[in-house]
Amino acid sequence: MAMNRRSFLKGSSAFAFSASIMGCSSSDDDNTTEPPVTEPPTPEPDGVFHTTCPRNCGDRCSLLVSTKDGVAVSVSGDPSHPVTAGTPCVKGHAYLESIYSPDRIQQPMKRVGPRGPGATFEPISWEQANSEIAAKLNEVIDTYSGNAIVPYFYSGYSGIGASSGANRFFNRIASRNLQRNICASAGYSGMSSILGEFSGPSPEDYVNTKCFVSWGTNEQATNIHHLKFINEARDKGAKVLVVNPARTPLASQADIWLQPTPGTDATLVIGIAKILIEESLHDTGFIESYTQDYDALLARLEEFTHEQIEAETGVSKSQYQSFARAYAGAECAMIRIGYGLQRTLNGGRMVKAIPTLAALTGNIGKVGAGVVYLNTQAGGLFDWAYSGGSHLTPEDAVRDTVNISEIGKSLLPEDYQHEDGQVGPLAFDEPCDPIKAMIVYSSNPIAIAPDADLIEIGLMRDDLFLVGIDLFQTDTMDYVDYLLPTSSYIEQANMIDSYHCYYAKHSTQAISPLYQSKPDTIIFQDLAKAMGYNDPEFSESIEDILRGTWKGNISYDELCVQNWDSPVVDYPFRKNYDFPTPSGKIEFKDTSGTYFDPEKFNPVIDTGTPESDDFATKGMTDDEKSREFRLLSPAHPKLSNSQWANVKYIEGTFPQHMVYIHPDDAMRKGISDGDQVKLTASRYGQRDVVIQYTARVEAMTPAGTIFAWKNAWKKLNENGSGTAINQLTNSELTDMNFGSTFHSTRVDIALA
Repeated sequence: MAMNRRSFLKGSSAFAFSASIMGCSSSDDDNTTEPPVTEPPTPEPDGVFHTTCPRNCGDRCSLLVSTKDGVAVSVSGDPSHPVTAGTPCVKGHAYLESIYSPDRIQQPMKRVGPRGPGATFEPISWEQANSEIAAKLNEVIDTYSGNAIVPYFYSGYSGIGASSGANRFFNRIASRNLQRNICASAGYSGMSSILGEFSGPSPEDYVNTKCFVSWGTNEQATNIHHLKFINEARDKGAKVLVVNPARTPLASQADIWLQPTPGTDATLVIGIAKILIEESLHDTGFIESYTQDYDALLARLEEFTHEQIEAETGVSKSQYQSFARAYAGAECAMIRIGYGLQRTLNGGRMVKAIPTLAALTGNIGKVGAGVVYLNTQAGGLFDWAYSGGSHLTPEDAVRDTVNISEIGKSLLPEDYQHEDGQVGPLAFDEPCDPIKAMIVYSSNPIAIAPDADLIEIGLMRDDLFLVGIDLFQTDTMDYVDYLLPTSSYIEQANMIDSYHCYYAKHSTQAISPLYQSKPDTIIFQDLAKAMGYNDPEFSESIEDILRGTWKGNISYDELCVQNWDSPVVDYPFRKNYDFPTPSGKIEFKDTSGTYFDPEKFNPVIDTGTPESDDFATKGMTDDEKSREFRLLSPAHPKLSNSQWANVKYIEGTFPQHMVYIHPDDAMRKGISDGDQVKLTASRYGQRDVVIQYTARVEAMTPAGTIFAWKNAWKKLNENGSGTAINQLTNSELTDMNFGSTFHSTRVDIALA
């Protein structure tokens, strides 16, 4: 019997059907509920459609979606793509469970009760939603200007087709700008302060290296496809070295694993560099030709003894000596720097230090060598100004900026009393105009942003108008006034760039939008029209937006057939040693004054840590320093930030609300496996914040450090406490480029 969308959903739950395809099943009775269905206007063709995962992951996998009677029946990796190579990550395997989840928001809704956990909503039409939201936003603009409206978006559905409508909308209303520096920005400046850039070699060059260094990253969770390149190099004899305070899977397999005390990586670099010099393992010819201020580096290294380095880092001289010899002894060596490393108050300075080792050994500009942080080369194939409609912004518009990591401070009530005597909302520690409306899309700030309790204070304001756009009713969506259903990634066309390998990719619409959902771009276009904007940009189809944005090496029509394109990048990367620094050389000493204050930080290598620096120079407060443990909260392979946490194939398959404590610390604190424990942190405004988790006694990190997976949902906490890890995390900004400081968090732990 032929299966159309209605018979498909009626005959069995979407999850159970797709689970059988993917080799998993569920007996959850909730999955048998029949959701409302919107029939497609015309029959849809069966086929296999090339799509691209749009999540905040450098791999940006090429995926093939197979459909039957307009229903997606499988998602698999594209075997022809050099990176995806036939298989997605575990999250990609769960895409159908997400797309066809019965928990999806199926129609526009309006809140009818109090804000916050347990909020209730009633269904309304799109016409009513657009009319009422537009009226309220126009009221805010007429009273306060567009600067009183903030877009909050990050890490959800990315790409040109997904974001163009929103970018054009917020430019047209001249909203306040959101500085989205929550991910990797401190490292941008750290890398640039020594190399002049943060881009580097493609991970496809890993296969040629003789020594791969994973520094502060967990490839299994954040770039799983890189492991095949690393393993290929290892099969050809390469050494694998890991520097990470957490025991990652690659650390367990490494030839050498250094486990420094969190925040001491710059000091560890000094130790390794001293060995390179003392044992004449450095490349004097490269240093003389392509670096500057080598004398300043030597003088800085002389300020430290190996005994001091061992004491500060927790790494023995013999360990980092072995590391130095393996790294320098390789014909070519590659360093990959992770992003979690720099999400701390001294994050930029730590990243700045690491390329010193490549410069000392000449491991730049040749095959299989270099420093990899974040590669934006593929983004050069897009016309971002066209996509975002920057020309739509009125010439006389005043648009302030708030930072995504300290959004809680910017949302505070106008009468909020700060410790230093200031009153009201802040941005970058200065008073800012109140935010009167916020639209949250492609994000879940209550789960993913630091100091979530401070954000909640703002979200509970009666005078704040909130609109949410999402697939699911996340923690954040419980606070909104209107809740709008977005489409999944296979329900619209898109185009997106990778930010590790050099690929810009097209993504084909595979099925029609389910239920009453719409793509974000269409949602914002309709809202713009409801507000009275008649600009042609709000009538442009997604396909035309993609075509107008594309400026690659092939035509847009060819891209739709070929599926991806790559920019022309010299290989080996920086083979001509033409570094984009003021001197044209690698600069051991940053004298530009562009990236950080040289009066506060040593311009060669600064070894300050959140625990050693005072608060004025990016240290912790005294209350924070008094807490017993440093908290690390890295990514888990089964989540992309907070996404997939509620999907049945993922939920319950790993301990989202568990804290790992070292056996020595557990014995001292009287904590056993499975105990309920409370974690307490000192947060902004002298607030003690407490959450309840389950303890796991395991040496995931060094003694004195505890470990929990990042971005868990509060409402999914199994113990019923309604608490999650980002209630505890630090919302101050980094030493460079206003980044996030999640890992500059200290906590106490005790039995609950």
